[in-house]
Amino acid sequence: MLGFPKDEIKRKTFHILSLIYVIAFWFLPRNVVLIGFLIAIVIVLIGEFVRAKNEKFNVFILKVLGGVHRATEVHKISGLPWTLSGAFLTILLFPNKIFVLASFLYLSFGDACAALFGKTYGKHKIYAGKSLEGTFACFCACLIVGLVIFLSSGQFTFTNGFLFAIVGALIAAFIETIPWPLNDNFWMQIINAGILTYISRFF
Repeated sequence: MLGFPKDEIKRKTFHILSLIYVIAFWFLPRNVVLIGFLIAIVIVLIGEFVRAKNEKFNVFILKVLGGVHRATEVHKISGLPWTLSGAFLTILLFPNKIFVLASFLYLSFGDACAALFGKTYGKHKIYAGKSLEGTFACFCACLIVGLVIFLSSGQFTFTNGFLFAIVGALIAAFIETIPWPLNDNFWMQIINAGILTYISRFF
């Protein structure tokens, strides 16, 4: 598929399964979603703890989810608890559903495109393994997402919606290039929604 690394395709396909909680967030009451996230985080953390302590269980999980875990995650905590925790805090902290939805979809599609195109076609490295090609792919994916969300939401004029789409894509692409502490999946959702919420005060 366009020469993308197979393991990276598996990881990002699994990553896009986060669309499940995007759908839940959009259609279910906020409190129900928050409680659901807390339960999911606890279950995943317990699973990660058992995986770290029990090699047989670890091997079983790695086999079942073959190709999803990075080499650095085989014997360490995976990115899933961070992704779920970031989503939980984003919903908890920011009331505007459009901004939260945008931040979720930026992570699902922007991060996936950055990794796939960056690892396959990334010749101009920035730092920490990131490339200009991956960053540009992230920006394009997030711009498309933003245009669809902001122009169809009914909350913005065409001009403001277009502006939010561009700003949101720039923010997401910038955040994706930074080697954040903990995990970038945790920060990307929170910071995107936070900045969009802040700049909305001026419109």
